[in-house]
Amino acid sequence: MKTLALKLSLIAFVACLGILAFPVGATAADECSKELLLDYFPKQFVLESLKKFNVPQDKWDAIASSLAAKDKDVVKIVEDKASKLTPNPLKDRDPQQRQIAVKLFRETLLQVFSDALQANGITDQKQLQSMLDDIQQQKARNFALCMEKQKGAAMQRDQQPQQAPEESEPQPAAGAPEARADGDDAGDVADNDLSSDKDDQSNDDDKDNGDDKEGKA
Repeated sequence: MKTLALKLSLIAFVACLGILAFPVGATAADECSKELLLDYFPKQFVLESLKKFNVPQDKWDAIASSLAAKDKDVVKIVEDKASKLTPNPLKDRDPQQRQIAVKLFRETLLQVFSDALQANGITDQKQLQSMLDDIQQQKARNFALCMEKQKGAAMQRDQQPQQAPEESEPQPAAGAPEARADGDDAGDVADNDLSSDKDDQSNDDDKDNGDDKEGKA
């Protein structure tokens, strides 16, 4: 189901590109948000189209809410219609069948959109189609903006010089200072012992000389 939903989302985007007639425009506040990229009737774009086509403002919230509620039904409606066709255009990879799937998707979007607006007194079919086209054009421009933004961010990351890891100064092994100090102390003790041995030897020599003198006397 997730794979089919993704495929239908891509078909919707192809349908948008098929009617895209305007260059990339002003950036949206959050052009890469999940809502703007994945919803079929993002509230931001719906409100912009309603305003552009002079739909009474007191109907905006009701229309936007109705479309938001039906957004999740688009895939199921397309699936149901496609299942009645032979071959099923959603399962056939033939390019001609792909075009049928795109057409089927556009018809479904118009059906859902028209139901929501007709319930609020907007019945002119030509106006309904123009408004839907406008919403899809906004989605396509927004998608292009998001891709440019992601591409620019990736290029900026690639152009940043990679910093080599800082080389840390070699640290003495654990206990090395103490060992060095212990070695000095050991040397001092050895020197003291050697001096002591020399003193003892000197005393012994003096004692022996004294005994010799006493013997001769």
